[in-house]
Amino acid sequence: MKKMYLLLFTALLFSLLSVAQQQAYKASIAEDGSVTTAMFIPDQEYSPQKSLDQLPGFPKKMGASPNFKNMRGVTVADINQDGSDEILVASFDKLNVYTGDGSLLWQKNLSGTAIYPPAVADMDGNGTIGIVCVTGGVPDNGHIYYLDAQGDDQPGWPLNFNNHWVICGPVIADMDGDEQCEIIVQTRTSNNLHVLKQDGTAFGLNWPQNLAGTPAVTPSVADVNNDGIMDIVTAISNGTMYAFDADGNALTGFPVASDGYSFSYQSPILADFEGDGFLSIVGATHGDAPKFYARNHDGNYREGWPVAVPENYWTYSPPTVVDLTGNQEYSIFMSRPTGEDVAPMLYGFNPDGSLMDNFPITKSGGLEGFSSVADIDGDGQHELLFGSNLKIDGMGFIHAYKMDGTGELDGFPLRPTGFTFMNGANLGDIDGDGMLDLIALSYELNFSPDDSVFVNAYSLGISVEQANVLAGTYKGSNDHKGFVGAIAGNPTIVISPEAIIQDWESPGIVCQDLNISNIGNEVLDFTLSIDYLREEWLSVSVNSGAVNPGENMMIEVCMDATELDPGLYEAAIIIQSNDPEHPEVNVPVTLTIITGTNEMKETSFKTYPNPASDWIQLEFSDDTKLIRVVSQQGQILREFAVEELTQERLDLESFAEGVYQIQLVSNSGSVQNKMIIIRK
Repeated sequence: MKKMYLLLFTALLFSLLSVAQQQAYKASIAEDGSVTTAMFIPDQEYSPQKSLDQLPGFPKKMGASPNFKNMRGVTVADINQDGSDEILVASFDKLNVYTGDGSLLWQKNLSGTAIYPPAVADMDGNGTIGIVCVTGGVPDNGHIYYLDAQGDDQPGWPLNFNNHWVICGPVIADMDGDEQCEIIVQTRTSNNLHVLKQDGTAFGLNWPQNLAGTPAVTPSVADVNNDGIMDIVTAISNGTMYAFDADGNALTGFPVASDGYSFSYQSPILADFEGDGFLSIVGATHGDAPKFYARNHDGNYREGWPVAVPENYWTYSPPTVVDLTGNQEYSIFMSRPTGEDVAPMLYGFNPDGSLMDNFPITKSGGLEGFSSVADIDGDGQHELLFGSNLKIDGMGFIHAYKMDGTGELDGFPLRPTGFTFMNGANLGDIDGDGMLDLIALSYELNFSPDDSVFVNAYSLGISVEQANVLAGTYKGSNDHKGFVGAIAGNPTIVISPEAIIQDWESPGIVCQDLNISNIGNEVLDFTLSIDYLREEWLSVSVNSGAVNPGENMMIEVCMDATELDPGLYEAAIIIQSNDPEHPEVNVPVTLTIITGTNEMKETSFKTYPNPASDWIQLEFSDDTKLIRVVSQQGQILREFAVEELTQERLDLESFAEGVYQIQLVSNSGSVQNKMIIIRK
């Protein structure tokens, strides 16, 4: 793989350019890994005016290495869990964390040079935030930092492996399902793929894995072959792709040899296009025969792939894969550089390799940063947000293009200072106002000790909820796993009502509806069973079923009181499903038989309210001489006489919750009963 250091660019001197001509530059990465800039005369006039004002306190200015320039943006995450995202920027020998007003929350000095954004994740499933940042440099000075949310080193860290460059970005993933995340990094020179525990030790005896060349991409992590074990996909500069399981075993079909291409920076995305649990591997390449590719879980190309990169342009862009409809209908976005002329540069593909309608997007300069996807104008249709390889009159570009072919959104492009080359548009809410913000990293490319990195921040004027962000950072998530299954979603069960309570004064059967909804984005499979506390009296219309995303199923729940004596009956409907967050939901069912069949004919007094809590009102005939409160076991709990009265308010504070009988005894000695329920 090319060397990461950036050579002093070859300045093209245009001393005779007129004042009216704009100073335009295009950045590129040469075959040897150096970044160069070339001056050109643009074929259109670009406005230097910023269409959106930056948020108060921005832009922020940081030092930049004269030789190494940032790529893949910043990290936007709520690391202190105060409801506002912070901005984490690793540049040169500093990791800076900014708040939404531009204040510096904390700063971490680094050994070596950082060019990739840090990875951030919940490390234990309990909200414990971890931050992983890596460095490199020439001479070798590579380190791995594992920090807490306050920027303090975790015990045993930082690590280094003979100071070898820790190349590409770090990844955080739970490799064995114990809710304790591991850290995945790669070292140059030794060419090792490491999986590290949180204490800094190797994940197992088979780690690290030695690769047969220089690591070229940030690894991606998910269960590729649907065997229940997490896998790691990575690649080296000569075009070989690797896939290992958590135990370090190569997956069937891997490694995959080059097909006339090479890898550099084009980290793959893993996605389940068929909804069968098997993942496809999606990405781009450069080299003699550069390709946009999609491979199956066994390493073979998917039908319809690969697609040649037009004009054999080398591209270093990572793909973006999103589900635009919420129905597992994925779209794949990949880009390439172009010349100074307006030309196709950003491609939208379907999973079968065909082009989406209204693609490719055409513009000059091309793109090799990541693309974000969100509905930033609130019209219900998502836009593509991305940077550029161009800088004109000292300012770069952040674009926002419609997907319906109508071009760029009003108010765009944004014009931050410097190049946005190899970076993009990060999305989040940095001031906690519920509105979506765009954070873009840009930098000067003078290859001078005075070069700076800029953190630019804009409010997009739309709520985070309405914008429905599908991709808003490098590789789609702050842990950098590169797996979009979380975007496609899981089945999510919602039960209504959450409990069934029925009071009944008649014999026979009474029924209610139970609604099972799926608000997730995968099919919900469920089964029903009933747990009784007394004899069987409950039935459901179905015992199992499947609910598509966004749909619901109505279940009839019937309670048979035909043979039941007065009293309280309890049961639970147990719903088991493939919702990973709520695999079992219990719906309590309570049936109270207040009055028996014969009792209705002979009862001539009223009780209300029923059920009651603090008191109950009794109305009866003037022939009544005694009132009793009787337990379900027949014990007389209270008895008092009435004389020439026809109503009585009975205090219930001393009675526990439950079912009782009220008995009225007449002057002739006959007894009438009515069941009451006391609920506190």
